[in-house]
Amino acid sequence: MAEQTEELFGFELVSNSSEKTLSSPIPQPLDDGTEMPVGGRIGYTYEHYEKAKTEHQLIAQYREVSFFPEADAAIDDVVNEAFVVEHHRAPVSIRLDNLNIDDRIKEQLRTEFQETLKLLRFQKKSYEIFRNWYVDGRQYFQLMVDESNPKAGIKEIRPIDALKIRRIVKPIYDRDARTGVPILEKVDEHFEYAPDGDLSAAVKLSRDSVAFVPSGIVDRNKGMIVGYLDKAIKPFNNLRAMEDALIVYRIARAPERRIFYVDVGQLPKIKAEQYLRDMQNRFRNKIDYDPSTGMIRDNRKFQSILEDFWLPRRDGSKGTEISTLPGGTNLGELEDVEYFKAKLYEALNVPRSRLNGGEQFQIGRATDITRDELKFGKFVQRLKKQFSEIFNEVMRVQCSLKGICSIAEYEEMRQFITYDFVEDTHFKELKDMELLQDRMNLLRDVTEYVGKYFSIDYVRKVVLGQSEADIARIDKEIMDEIQKGQINDEDDQQDMYGGV
Repeated sequence: MAEQTEELFGFELVSNSSEKTLSSPIPQPLDDGTEMPVGGRIGYTYEHYEKAKTEHQLIAQYREVSFFPEADAAIDDVVNEAFVVEHHRAPVSIRLDNLNIDDRIKEQLRTEFQETLKLLRFQKKSYEIFRNWYVDGRQYFQLMVDESNPKAGIKEIRPIDALKIRRIVKPIYDRDARTGVPILEKVDEHFEYAPDGDLSAAVKLSRDSVAFVPSGIVDRNKGMIVGYLDKAIKPFNNLRAMEDALIVYRIARAPERRIFYVDVGQLPKIKAEQYLRDMQNRFRNKIDYDPSTGMIRDNRKFQSILEDFWLPRRDGSKGTEISTLPGGTNLGELEDVEYFKAKLYEALNVPRSRLNGGEQFQIGRATDITRDELKFGKFVQRLKKQFSEIFNEVMRVQCSLKGICSIAEYEEMRQFITYDFVEDTHFKELKDMELLQDRMNLLRDVTEYVGKYFSIDYVRKVVLGQSEADIARIDKEIMDEIQKGQINDEDDQQDMYGGV
């Protein structure tokens, strides 16, 4: 069946892999965790429109939450914990220890990674890039290439507003001739960009010309990518409503009010009401003079929030009387506001202890760190791991264009490439040093039992916590140092192996 193809703006990478695609009616999961289709035109128009509209509304709501003072402070805690910018080194570095390839290719990968940081202007823009990704729950970059000379690699990387672009993923099926089962033939994936935000008249961008990094969180009921601020929407709305209600309550209940019991004698009802209104206007009458314009304004037609109460009394009662209603007595209670503020911090995975910004920061032993801080540290580590996919997306295109490796080869290496982020907190260093100190103390106690109750291999794996890869690497380093003459004392070598 002939298919109508539409021209896409941007370059496309062609894989040299001759591997045959296995037949299956079930599509592979997408890298963002959602299920296909994500958009489309034929047969998916209504679903595509609703999904794109909902996602963009969510992004706008995330941004609204991020401007709230408490949410902004919590987001700053997350971003500051994730990124540290120093003038003498990049905030992130590539790590290829687990990648089993030629050293020459490793050096090329390191060079291209530095070029990637330069194109992203990461030394200057790291805070902004990470914060935008964390708030929106996704990040888009256009990869610009000189199509007349693609081997020169990426020339420029431009950020794209998430509200002006959407990702279209549409599976194309073909039916099995024998069984009639729909078999996935290929997946049509591209992006649609609209400078004015009107995606109905968008420009189509090719898959390879856009680097897309999702949050990694998916609403499985709706099949939609959600951001890290999704859990904070409800407590944010509750906190904002509670603060607004608190202001209204204080304005309405804080002032004291007077009650005027006016004696109307035996006047008929209509005349009694008129007499009461005349008394109100007489006491409430206030004339203002504006010296800048010379205008005089009568404020009798304006109602004050300090409005008094006027009540008529018939002849024979107590007569005219003025009494005072006290203001609210519980205006200083803020437990409800503090509760929802703590819920907002919990929704953003930030410890409650960070609500009190005026407390002093003390660096103590690792045992003094609370459980919430440990959970927060692990949460930030997961964020950095997911965010680092932005480097893999750019490196995949860069390495393919420059002929360092093919797309398929980079996808195989991708799982072994990791990234180290600069950290300025002393907690990790304290934890590592205390752990090493405790292990060395235990090692001294266990040494005399090596060969009797414990083996050297057991001590190295259990007491020192070394893996098999660590043991092989350390043994090799020791042998290299012996050959170089850096280790000369045989007794010291025996001590390293438990005194045996």
